[in-house]
Parts: sequence; C-alpha cells; structure tokens
Amino acid sequence: MLALTFLLAGCSQPPRSAALNDPAAEPSDAPSDLTEDTAPDGDRAPAAELRDIDVLVTLDGAPVADALVMQGGATARWFTGPDGRASVTFDPTIEGDLMFIASHPEARVWGEYAPDEDEPAELTLPLERYDPTDNPDYLFQDPGTPDHRDTTAQCSHCHITMSADWEASAHASSVSNVTVQDLYAGVAAAWSGEAACEDAGGRWREGSEPGTGTPAERCYLGEGVLPALNDCGALPCDADGASPEAFGACADCHAPGIDGALGGRDLLDATEFSYDYGVHCDVCHKVDSVDLDAPAGVAGALRILRPIEEPPSAGLGDYYPLTFGPLHDVVNPRMGNVQRDHFKQSEFCGGCHQLDQEALVPGASLDPERWPDGRLPVHSTFAEWEAGPMNPGAPCASCHMPADADVGNAADLGVSDEPSFIGITAGWWREPGTTRRHSWTGPRSPDSAMLALAATVSIDAEQTGDGVTARVTVRNVGPGHAIPTGEPLRALLLTVAAACDGAAIPATGGDVVPDYGGAIAARGSGDDWTIWPEAEPGQLIRVLAYPDFPAEQWRDYIGFGPFGDGSFSPEEKGLQIEQLVGEVTVLEVAPDGTITTDVPLPDGDLALLGAPLTEGGPLAGAPGFGFARVMVGPDGERMAPHFLAVDIASDNRLLPQSEWTSEHTFEPCEGDAEVSATLLHRAYPLALAEERGWPLRDSLMAESAVQAVTP
Repeated sequence: MLALTFLLAGCSQPPRSAALNDPAAEPSDAPSDLTEDTAPDGDRAPAAELRDIDVLVTLDGAPVADALVMQGGATARWFTGPDGRASVTFDPTIEGDLMFIASHPEARVWGEYAPDEDEPAELTLPLERYDPTDNPDYLFQDPGTPDHRDTTAQCSHCHITMSADWEASAHASSVSNVTVQDLYAGVAAAWSGEAACEDAGGRWREGSEPGTGTPAERCYLGEGVLPALNDCGALPCDADGASPEAFGACADCHAPGIDGALGGRDLLDATEFSYDYGVHCDVCHKVDSVDLDAPAGVAGALRILRPIEEPPSAGLGDYYPLTFGPLHDVVNPRMGNVQRDHFKQSEFCGGCHQLDQEALVPGASLDPERWPDGRLPVHSTFAEWEAGPMNPGAPCASCHMPADADVGNAADLGVSDEPSFIGITAGWWREPGTTRRHSWTGPRSPDSAMLALAATVSIDAEQTGDGVTARVTVRNVGPGHAIPTGEPLRALLLTVAAACDGAAIPATGGDVVPDYGGAIAARGSGDDWTIWPEAEPGQLIRVLAYPDFPAEQWRDYIGFGPFGDGSFSPEEKGLQIEQLVGEVTVLEVAPDGTITTDVPLPDGDLALLGAPLTEGGPLAGAPGFGFARVMVGPDGERMAPHFLAVDIASDNRLLPQSEWTSEHTFEPCEGDAEVSATLLHRAYPLALAEERGWPLRDSLMAESAVQAVTP
C-alpha cells in the first residue's frame, strides 16, 4: 500500500484533490499562518444532512471482517461484516478534515476523504498488514522536549503539553537518576573527590561515567548490582576490561530505549537518548503487546516492535513509521498508527511494575517452603491492584495519568499559538477526559498531592491519673494498591507524640517505629549501655522490650500474597512485637564515650540512639509504627536492595481500604493533653542514604492532632 507522502515538517495541509493514499501528492501552498478556524475546506461545502456511506475495507486486497470504521472526529463506531462492508453515517458538521478511517489490529490505520454530495455514496479503505518482524537496526526516535522540538522527527514537535509532563516525570529520569546509578555500580556519586570518598569509607578508582561510557574516576562504596552479581577481580565491574556478565535486568525497565538487542543489557550501555530520556515516547509507543507471564521489561512482558519496512517516502525516515497507541483515528503518516487497547489498561503498566525474581546473588537461593515458585515479589503494584477493589473500573491511568482538561487533543488543539490543521495533521477534537496527562504522578512528585490523598490518620486519646493513652489508626483510603508500593526500599513511618499544655510529655510505652526508621547506634541486652561514643548531647536513647514468651512475640496482620492469604503463620509473617519501655535524653558525653542522662536508663532488650523527631532523621524506637516490605539479604541484612534479596522478612504494607491501629502511652498530664500523629513516606533507609550521601526527604502524607478526653 502506498502512503501519503507530503511532508509534515511544515505542518501544511494536502490539497483537497489529493487522496490520502496518493504517493504523488505534494505539500499544499496554503499560507503558513492559517489556523484551525481558517483552514480551507477546498470544494467540500458541508452538506445539510447526515447521509449513509457504503464502506468497503480490504486487508491486503481482500475484504476483511471486524475492521473498525469511523469518521474522524466523531464518536460513532461501526464494524465490517464478513463481506468487509459497513454502512456508516456521514456527519458533515465535524470540524476539520471530513474523512472515514479504518482500523485493524494487523495494519496501520487508513483514511480517505468522504465523497462529495455529487459523488457515489461509497468508499474503499485499503489496509495492508505491517511486517511483524522486530528490527534491531532501528534507532529509537528522539522524543524531544518543549524547548527542543525543531522537526517532526521529535515527538515534542506536536505533543508539547505531553512532552512537558513527561520531561518532569520519574520516567524521563529512570536512567540518569543518581540513586539508580549508585546502586547499579556500587558507587556513591555524592563523594566526588578522592579525599571525600576515602573519608566516607570508599575506594577512589577508575570506572565508566554513566551516560557516556567514557573512563571516569568514581567512589566505590557499598553494594551494587554489578559487584554483587559478578566476580570482577581487583577491577571495578564498570572498569575497562572487567567484562561483567550479569546485569540484574535493570536496563530492561530503566533503560528500555537502548538501541540494538532488547533485554539483558548493561545499564551503562545507555547513552544519548536512552540515558537522557529514560522511558520515553518512542519506547512505550513501540509496545505491540503485553505478556505478564514473561519477565518484566522489554526482554519479555513488553513486546517491542520496531519498524522494518522501507518507507513510501524518504521524508518519513529510514523506515515506514510504526506506532502503537490507544486511538483508532490517528491517520498522520508520520505516526504510522496501529490501535492497541493495552494503552488503556493496567496490564501495560504491569509490564514493568510487576517484578517477580529469583535470587540473583551467585550461590544464593530462596527457601522453597516459603517461596515454592522460586520467585520473590519485588515490585507487585500490578498484582496488588489486580486483587483490589479498583480492578477493573479504575486502571492505573485513572490516577497516575489524570485527564487534561486544558487541551483539545494530544497535539494541543486550542492551546498552541502555532498553526493547527484539524484532521490528518493535528488530529480532531477529543471529548473531555479523553486526553490524559503523561505525568505519572506518584511519590516522587510530592507537589501532585498524590501522597496526601493516599492515607488518613485518626486518633482516639484519653487521659487519666495513670497517664495519657492513644490509639492511632492509619488507613489506606486512596490507591488501588498497597502503600507504600513499588520500590521495596520505601517505607511509611508513623510518629506519635503527646503534649501537656504545650510541653512535650515523655512516652512510657506502646508501639514504636521499627528498625528501618533508622538509628545512630544500637545496643543489645548484653552490651554496656553506659558507653555511647556516637552520642551527642540532646540526643535520645529509646529502650525497647520484647514479650517474655516467644509465642507472643509476633503480630498477625493481613499483608500481600503469602503474608495475607493464609500461607504464613504470625511468626512466618515476621513482624516482631516491640514495646517502648522508656526514653532518656543524653546530657553529656565524656571523652571515653560515657554518657550522662536526665534519668537512669530503664531495663530492656534493646537500646537505640536516636534524635528528637525531625525530617529525615533517625526514628527507630520512637513512639509510632511502620509499614514496609522488608527484603532480606544473604547475610540477614534487613531492608536490603532487591538485587541482594533472598527472602522477605515481613510485608505489612497497607492494602487498599485496609487499616492498622497502634497503641501508645505517655506520662500523666495535670492540664490539657494533646496527642498528635504524623505519617511520613520515606524513599529509602536512613543508613543507605547516609552511606551514599543521598538527600533524604520525608514526604508528609497525613497528620492529625486531638485533645485527650477524660473518661
């Protein structure tokens, strides 16, 4: 089949006499300052009435059944019968190009202008199958940015608003993100000089600079995908000559746009567009199908199909454009559009946001009794949604790609000051809510208010002569998945405090923030609690105790997967009961580390050195609670990065519409007592952030404060 060959770089219209499939059609001489309101209709004066058109759709020359037929810009749909025909209604009042379009899952969409009143009321729409062979020689297209959009070779040339949303999203920085690169190579980019690196405990060596692959000196510190999964000898695994072979499948989702072979690539292979733009337009819109039984990413779940056919015109690039999207009536030849429903479904997101993996560390394995299928649920956002109350009515895009009421369609009709030609070139007007923002708002976009809509905190508090007691309930009220979800290094931290006439009241008991809230130092029951060389005046030591009987040491809860489906016992769910005994304030620290405190340290099983409640600070042992998926590494380390994981110790993240109530006690109050609670979202553990020099921001999700009542 021959395609329209007029070039769209200047956004000009074809002459009315040019059929859409006429390879000889030349660019129009229409003035460049024409707008959608003044675009010419040629000799097509709108008819006064609706009329029926007999449409024949062929596929590779033969009539085809079940092809969708529509008029561009209209909402009505028809499907061809066994003879390839459909009787469709023509509406001459539609603004823009008056044309009929055919869509079939095996062919690029195709359109022809509606016949004039004096022409026969019939039309043939010839479709041709595209070649379903993926082309590894294809080079992924530059998505561009709102400030970098010179030609139609860049998606941002037309899709300006979407480009701006995407550029600010986590998708665009999926490769260049410093934390991703640090955890991949086992480096700490924050320590940018040899002295700073060595002071932090690292090694200053030559490796590869992310994004360029050129030799660069880097600070090697802590675990990373490359050093954990490969034996590179004395060399850093990203150094010239190291030749690692295992890459943890990181690039399959974080850098899906690396040219050439798909899947199994080294993240450091990402350069130029694939590094700068991460998960970008030309990657997502090359996804032909989704198979969630396959591994996550472009190696399996996301079937990428890059065009291989020669273009009908040199102006269309090296290959005949092939793009997959949610709409049936995109006939712009620069797109080469094929409609796919998966762009409207959560399964598409699940192609990366559902990751179940085997143990990756050489020599490590999973406990077959706990994980009989041999895989750990690392990222389970899709499965959480699938099992939750929002399936199927509210797919991922409902929240994370909100409707954009400010644009007329994906090409910014009604927004851009530049000329727009409704129809072939710039598409037609869409119904409100049809065009969705490409922002993918989430926990890394705190200004979006997504976190603030996710949870509520409520408090039931009372005061008696024995003290102040509080029951604090955290509820997942918004998302269709667990909170937190996605990256398992994330955690929700609840802190609870009480005040008497505005002055803080010391806590005397109750639930506490778990170990992943972070501590400056810790001492077990067999250690000397009088010496804390790490301490500074003003810091706190919080003492915890465990139940006396082992059978009573574990909480029962409803979590995700085996943590809620009856597979695990309370002990196997791994949520140990820890109760606050008391907390003291450090007044002085002697040169030998001996401390002086405001009151004597109480007896207990564990003492944690921390600080008053501060953002990004050490909160372990403080009155409160925590919600997280706690991955365990080969040496038993908790909150381990997923590439080290051999088990999940606990997973008490809050499922959709579920809640948890914690209990807390404080010293008596002679006046008016107030209890307050704050729920924070923490992106990664404090110890990991301090090791790598990452700034740690606790994002506020919810807070509440109430006056304690007297019974």
